[in-house]
Amino acid sequence: MTRLWPGWLLCLITAGVLAYMALIEAPAISALLGGLQMPDGVPLGYDDAGARALHAAFVVDFAQAQEQGRQSASAAYLALHAHTDLVFPPLLTVSLGFSAFAALYARQKNIETPVQVKVGLGLVLALAFAYLGCDFVENAVADAMFGPTALKVAFNEHLVFVLRVLTFCKFASLAVAFGLITWLWISCWKSRRQLPVAGD
Repeated sequence: MTRLWPGWLLCLITAGVLAYMALIEAPAISALLGGLQMPDGVPLGYDDAGARALHAAFVVDFAQAQEQGRQSASAAYLALHAHTDLVFPPLLTVSLGFSAFAALYARQKNIETPVQVKVGLGLVLALAFAYLGCDFVENAVADAMFGPTALKVAFNEHLVFVLRVLTFCKFASLAVAFGLITWLWISCWKSRRQLPVAGD
């Protein structure tokens, strides 16, 4: 397991980036919008009424920011997607894949790996890349709805459903991937309990 330390370090970095976004960047933007959460953090996504309320909050803050000469919540949201949230999805994707591979690496070598475990590994990898695609497209759609340019035109109601589906699929793929990884590690633990006892 000592050979896996670069992967565990990557997982630690990924957790740090997530904590920075969730505890520092996102709350700062949310505070400018009267406490409304970003679409990225709503597991079921915003419905039409919620998306309209968020858009209205962005518009109000944008006008206030121009008067006060500060960065608007909309500009900060775009900056989040262009920097931290551009790096985080690939990091999380690789971390998910590593966690699944590590569970197989840690299995008892003298015991054949069951087919269902190999299938579980494949599903984790597929879900990780599905998450990556959903997250990047979700960010692009959110920017198109709440970016500074979008605030100067009418609210695009046609993108609400698209954004909601992408957000839900992002969280669903992560939930299933984490569940499968947990199962892989439980399977690993069980395989190591089958180590032959000296004298048998």
